[in-house]
Amino acid sequence: MNYETAYLIAQLVSVVTGVLAIILMQLKNMKTILLFQIIVNLLAASNYLLLGGDTGALVSALAIIQSVVMFLYSKKNVRPHTWVVILFVAAYLACSTYNIVVSHDPLELLPACAAVCFSVSLVQERPEIFRIWGALNPAFWLPYDLCTRSHVMFCVHLGILISSIVAMIRVDGVFKKFKKK
Repeated sequence: MNYETAYLIAQLVSVVTGVLAIILMQLKNMKTILLFQIIVNLLAASNYLLLGGDTGALVSALAIIQSVVMFLYSKKNVRPHTWVVILFVAAYLACSTYNIVVSHDPLELLPACAAVCFSVSLVQERPEIFRIWGALNPAFWLPYDLCTRSHVMFCVHLGILISSIVAMIRVDGVFKKFKKK
């Protein structure tokens, strides 16, 4: 497949990813959020693979595995073991460190930082705390998206950030809680 075709397909995949990711941030149930995370990260991994963003693709693939694991814990109504979370964080950091060494590009650290936020978000029992970490995640993806020419994913991550803030206001009543204190 030539680069132009891959680029166009990646942008189309990004649009679908964005719609689902924005919907995801508005959900109130952690089990449903985790199911959406699996689909969103599968699409995100495909996008980055098509654009040559290997670290982004690998981090998204690890996020799929982590989402499945967290969903299984959630289904049993059990909090994940701390070592499971540490293992995923270590895997994200190892992946990015390897890619930094190979490519000599410090930009490869951004997906790992985003993934750490993602890891912390998935172990939250309350959706409102999930959304706070979910709002931090795009801050690391946005510059990576620009550098990998994933323009639609840039818009997706910007949309996730905005959707997170809207959900914090609409669903969680964040600013109402601060006014009462």
